[in-house]
Parts: sequence; C-alpha cells; structure tokens
Amino acid sequence: MYLRVIILIVFSAIIITACTSQKKVTYVFPEAMAQPIQDEYERLSEKGRVLYEINCASCHTKKVKGKMVIPEFTEEELGAYSIRIANEIHEDKVSEERVSAEELNLITYFFRYKKKNKQ
Repeated sequence: MYLRVIILIVFSAIIITACTSQKKVTYVFPEAMAQPIQDEYERLSEKGRVLYEINCASCHTKKVKGKMVIPEFTEEELGAYSIRIANEIHEDKVSEERVSAEELNLITYFFRYKKKNKQ
C-alpha cells in the first residue's frame, strides 16, 4: 500500500513537471478578429494542441537539431484530414472512433492559428 502511494506521488510529480515545463505555444489571429473571439479561439486551439499531442505528435512531431518541431500543414492537407482521406494509415489510426470530428476540428484550429515555424 505504501509503495503504491509513493509510485502515485512520483508519477504525479513527473506529469506535473512535464506539463509545466512545456514551452507555451503562441497563436496568431487576424487583426480584425475581436479580442473576445481571439480568446475563445485560443482556448479551442489549446484543446486542439492537447489532442494533437495525445493522438498525432508521436508520428508527426520531429526532432530537428535537438528541438521538437511541430509540422506545418496547408489548408488542403488539413481539409484532407478532416474527411480522413489523407492516406490509408490515417483512415485507420485517426478513425472516428479514436478521434471524433469535433476533436479533429479542434486539432485543425491548433494548426491554423499556431505561430508558424521559423524557416
């Protein structure tokens, strides 16, 4: 029993450290977008970021020069994902049972509004 409590505490500490040490993502919104709408889209984009990390990052995020780099997707590529025709692997691994249409939409917000990678 005592060992389980220690394991739970250590595991919780690791999770908290991992979550708090993550670099904050910057989002870029159109200037004409009102601040309350930007705030809402930032909230939705953050949900999309979490869903990306859970469901997509293991295959799509690459390490470049010791730094983790999230890919850039075109609007066409994001559209293909939304209807799940990007490729056969995604039809299976990103099925509606695993990632709902609503969740996929949130992931799209994340990609649409996250600050672009430096070239």
